Amino acid sequence: MLAALGLAELEQRIYAELLAGRPGTAAELAERLGATAERTSAAVDGLAANGLLRLDGELLTAAPPDLALDSLLLGRMRQLQEARLTLRDWVRSQQTVEPSTSGVETVVGVQAVGQVFDQVLRGAQDEVLGFDRPPYLGGYHDNPTELEMLRRGIRFRVVYDRRTLERPTAAQRIGACVAAGEEARGAADVPAKLAVADRRIGLLSFPAFGDLDEPWAFVARGSRWVEVLVALFDEVWDRATPLRLAPASDVVEDLDRWNVPTPTDRRILSLLLSGLPDKAVASQLGMSLRTVQRRLRQLMDATGTSTRMQLGFYAARNNWL
Repeated sequence: MLAALGLAELEQRIYAELLAGRPGTAAELAERLGATAERTSAAVDGLAANGLLRLDGELLTAAPPDLALDSLLLGRMRQLQEARLTLRDWVRSQQTVEPSTSGVETVVGVQAVGQVFDQVLRGAQDEVLGFDRPPYLGGYHDNPTELEMLRRGIRFRVVYDRRTLERPTAAQRIGACVAAGEEARGAADVPAKLAVADRRIGLLSFPAFGDLDEPWAFVARGSRWVEVLVALFDEVWDRATPLRLAPASDVVEDLDRWNVPTPTDRRILSLLLSGLPDKAVASQLGMSLRTVQRRLRQLMDATGTSTRMQLGFYAARNNWL
């Protein structure tokens, strides 16, 4: 989970060590973690720059995660929003370039965008990278094309916008794709709809805005342009929260068990860490608000954590998500 906030592997290990109540100097941490002094010093500098460390002489301790991680998360979200606006300006500038020389083609209209999206998807032989967010052409519904391709062994990695996760049937629909093999993550604000097939052709689509009264998209072909879309995907994917949405059949049967983590635990934590409020999580899972809150309290008791931020950190450190 901390990798989604931009922390390198050694930075995560150092912060976990300090958060567990084992402070030390940079030299002591290097020895305990089996890292070189140079790498440890760079990791400590990175953690300090992000406000995750406190220094008492040469002794390093962890800043409280509730405030420090929340502040870091908000900063990453602001960076993503700025990247989204920059990309939108870039797309507008590319619309004046001839497709034959640029490898970029603009498509306008519900039917045209939907048709090209399906073509891009069906053209994949190995892998599809995608963003999923509202609004939806013709309403929010299942994607039988993806399920068919997953059965053929094609890899799907998809980041879902939080507004998608709030839709009444989202957990069930995404859960079916996850059960079929999709790798899914959730993010607070996905910049646009995206589909990249085999890293050779990509489509980035947007709702109507400005002078355009219909949804539109651009289709990119060739490594020079597709690399931009892959880089955008990687940036959002790395900071998104894994979604562990098991089939709906196990929503009720394990609610009061103390074994952790149960499939329901993973579903609750996945949705909660994607930014959904308790009420929306309960609605997605077909549970009462009181049941969700009771289960979170039980999880905190079972893991020895006192806040939801600490519970989220514990879940990430123990590979629950």
